[in-house]
Amino acid sequence: MTVEHSVEELDRELATAVGLYALTDAGLNEAAATTDVTMLELEMAMERAGLDDIFDLSADGDVSEAIDDLLEEH
Repeated sequence: MTVEHSVEELDRELATAVGLYALTDAGLNEAAATTDVTMLELEMAMERAGLDDIFDLSADGDVSEAIDDLLEEH
């Protein structure tokens, strides 16, 4: 697999959020909020990069599951 994107195309906020999630104890929500991206944007970026299996994003809960849980509470 080759990466054909230039550095200019890199979204700095998403890259920072991925780094926070990967290198600290921050969850998806905290990493996203800290960098001003949505949790959905972060999760989708990690999936596109093939990181969802590496970091087992399903264990942290996906966005649709979180929404369903919130709706069930109300």
